[in-house]
Amino acid sequence: MTTILNPQAMQKVLTHSKEYERAIGLLNKRWDPDEQPIFRNVLQSADVQFARQLQIAGLIKGKVDLSSYQEVNQLMMQHDSWFSESARKTLLSPFLD
Repeated sequence: MTTILNPQAMQKVLTHSKEYERAIGLLNKRWDPDEQPIFRNVLQSADVQFARQLQIAGLIKGKVDLSSYQEVNQLMMQHDSWFSESARKTLLSPFLD
């Protein structure tokens, strides 16, 4: 099922904003938390939520399906250092009762 993005989210897509680039990095499994020399740039809850919105809207398929528990679990096992604690909770939240 696809849904329509709200105007603010669509503007982020059209302008390739920082939020969009972070979401694309997550979906395409191209993220380097150590890219910044001063601090670890880990993915946050908002990045996961936006990436999920992009997939639901059918705009970006990506290399990982965030609606699949198996793929999310595999992503977290392979790239645990990419995510903040809140991002991990957001990734798993659809699969919890």
